Amino acid sequence: MLESLDSHVERLLAPGVIDMHFDLLLDLYDQRERAGVLASDFLPDMRRGGMGVIAAAIYLEDKYLPEMGLRVALDQVARLYEEVDGTPDCAICRSYDEITAARQVGKIAFLITMEGAEPLGVDLNLLRVFYELGLRALGLTHARRNLAGDGGVFAALGSSPAGISAFGKRLIQECDRLGIIVDLAHLNPAGVDDVLSLVKRPPILSHTNPRRFYDMERNSSDAQIREVGRRGGVIGVNAVLLSPIPGRATLDHYVDHIEAVADIAGIDAVACGFDFVEFLFRRWSAAEQAAMTALTTAVNFPPDLSNHSHARNLVRRLIERGFSDDEITKIMHLNWMRVFRQWLD
Repeated sequence: MLESLDSHVERLLAPGVIDMHFDLLLDLYDQRERAGVLASDFLPDMRRGGMGVIAAAIYLEDKYLPEMGLRVALDQVARLYEEVDGTPDCAICRSYDEITAARQVGKIAFLITMEGAEPLGVDLNLLRVFYELGLRALGLTHARRNLAGDGGVFAALGSSPAGISAFGKRLIQECDRLGIIVDLAHLNPAGVDDVLSLVKRPPILSHTNPRRFYDMERNSSDAQIREVGRRGGVIGVNAVLLSPIPGRATLDHYVDHIEAVADIAGIDAVACGFDFVEFLFRRWSAAEQAAMTALTTAVNFPPDLSNHSHARNLVRRLIERGFSDDEITKIMHLNWMRVFRQWLD
């Protein structure tokens, strides 16, 4: 008997979808007076989408910098631990084996990441503190400059020509030593080159898009994508920066991005880094939305790929677009798991 499309989708979702970038901690901190935010606001969509591993990013808003940066970052991590303690379906994982064990009992595994090294200042000892708390992937910057390096601008030109700082270089070397995955997302082109010259294990781009579709230095050139793939790393395709044209930001165009990365770097180098942020925009005031747009760019949210429940829409569309089961499993699960095995002892 022929397998139905719905059954086909469910079978491919079974190993658990991996999303390598989600700003969960920002929201948990903002709603820190509420208990059960993870279980009530996020878990239902995560379950519907068949999520297996989600990278929960530490990210600091400008208003907390510099004085409150470390405190807020630690509070974000504390909120995740508190919320996971109250959500038996979830686990915070620090190693490949812990991720595998969590998935074997049907739990959603959270991996703590850092988007921008601002919480560290220039104190390398703090990296070890965050490592002990569970930090397992780090990107040096977001859009702004910090003491480690410069972010890529949300425009075709204009990023700083400077590479990463001396502290940034020591930070990359320490990540390599400890086993903290080095993430190139958001770095300016000169910073990407510097990190690639330093990192010994496969680097990643946790959430990015090919510049051929959205030409900005925050996104990634073909050469950058190719080099990450050549070194055994993985590129997570972002669902937010698909196109500057609102009507072009669609699920089908997301698949175009996946195809492009696979063409450039190979099917073993492409995965998901969804960066679902529409829920944050909905909760922010008009002034807060305008401030984020001024820092970055206007974003266009694909209506059928805007939260974790929509991961099943993506699997369905990949089947419809002719991807094989092996290719879909790599994109949704296996490619990131290979990186975890290489980095997370």
